[in-house]
Amino acid sequence: MEDEPKKDPNEWALAYGDMITLLMTFFVLIIAMSSPKTDEVEMVKANNGIGDNLTVPDLKDSGLFNDKIRSKSMTLVEAVDFLPPISDLELIKEDMIMFMTENKLFNVVDLMKAEEGFTIRIKADILFDSGDQSLKKEYLYLLDKIAELLSVIPNNVRIEGHTDDRYIDDINTGNRLSISRASRVCDYMIEAEMLLSSRFGVTGHGRNRPVYPNINEHNRAVNRRVEIIIQETPSDV
Repeated sequence: MEDEPKKDPNEWALAYGDMITLLMTFFVLIIAMSSPKTDEVEMVKANNGIGDNLTVPDLKDSGLFNDKIRSKSMTLVEAVDFLPPISDLELIKEDMIMFMTENKLFNVVDLMKAEEGFTIRIKADILFDSGDQSLKKEYLYLLDKIAELLSVIPNNVRIEGHTDDRYIDDINTGNRLSISRASRVCDYMIEAEMLLSSRFGVTGHGRNRPVYPNINEHNRAVNRRVEIIIQETPSDV
């Protein structure tokens, strides 16, 4: 009888290896099928404010800073990506721009960044009758809005009154009128929101600080103004 061919003692290892390979292929397919698509991953990143996406609140929804902390918040991943904090004055600027747009006030109110803070310049003719120091009712809602904004920040405020050159024959008349008008605006806003009077200062410059030369009625109308200057809070406060 012929001898039976000898079996390879390692034959079982080949079968075992094939089975392991099939199992690994099966699990890879399962994992691939269950993974979210790339677009879905990017959408999740955007919604959670991760990756390169920065989630910054829309200042148009900040209203009157009902949630001041939320209005300042932002979601980031890396500390090195932090943006500069949004200042109170920047928030007030954004809110005032919204308010002025809604009420069509850009022809009578100007917003300016001054060296000492932020200035809201209001044409005096919408607040006072000619030569008068009593506030008219038509635009009191504007002072109400500014007072509301001032109620959510601690900044000191200076209110300045200015006239045109019509009182050139009696400088003191223009000075007194400008001081009186600034005082009326100040008193109204303090009372409207129960603000601390110690935060406010009032000055009147009469005709001494015109925006434009007093050579025509347009320039004079611009020079007749009340400026509300919201001062920067010192960095150590």
